[in-house]
Amino acid sequence: MNFEVASYSHIGRRDQNEDNRCIVENGNQIAVIVADGLGGLNFGEVASQKAVDFISDFLKDKAVNEDDLIDAIQFASDEIYAIQQKDKPMSTTASVLWIGDDEAWAGYVGDSRIYQIRNGKIIYQSVDHSAAQMNVLVGKLKQSEIRQSKDRNRLVRVLGDFDAPMVDTQELTVKPGDCFLLCTDGFWEPVTEEAMLDALQYSSNPHQWLRHMRQIIEDVDDPTQDNNTAVCVWVI
Repeated sequence: MNFEVASYSHIGRRDQNEDNRCIVENGNQIAVIVADGLGGLNFGEVASQKAVDFISDFLKDKAVNEDDLIDAIQFASDEIYAIQQKDKPMSTTASVLWIGDDEAWAGYVGDSRIYQIRNGKIIYQSVDHSAAQMNVLVGKLKQSEIRQSKDRNRLVRVLGDFDAPMVDTQELTVKPGDCFLLCTDGFWEPVTEEAMLDALQYSSNPHQWLRHMRQIIEDVDDPTQDNNTAVCVWVI
């Protein structure tokens, strides 16, 4: 398979950018990692950088499979926990898309999302590990209300805890023409699913798609705008 990729990361209106992303291409294989260090905690930017470094290094010479994907994310969590000090806690989300010739997997912890779009429809969307998402699952909140929920940023799973987190995974079928989007909450909160699909209609490559979606964020006059990061992958 061949891939066309576009990515960016922006500080928003925060003092520092705690998001990180990484794209590793190896022949017909690609691994994309997006991580969002927890705001308000010390060294969130270090945690997210360590996450993409550890995960990418773990996966770089391996064939695509679920077990190694889980091990990579849990290994990164353990390593982040090991280097933090008592007065300097570090936590981060991590979302990974790993595609090879014969297998493709999504794996994640936290609320940095993974979307797969085919023929103008979202056929896969990761499920946030947040208090708001838990309320959706038990029927106390609608999925469409997550963006307005005060609990949307309260995460129930992160990398960097004493115990390695449970990693949610999904095996994916991949076809030429598929479009993937990995993004942090600072991106998907202002850019709705409807806006993602609408922008895609007017895009002939991932760079245009990303530019259209970024414009939505830039048009929002929000003095508390979060760091925002996204990677678009088109399968050719």
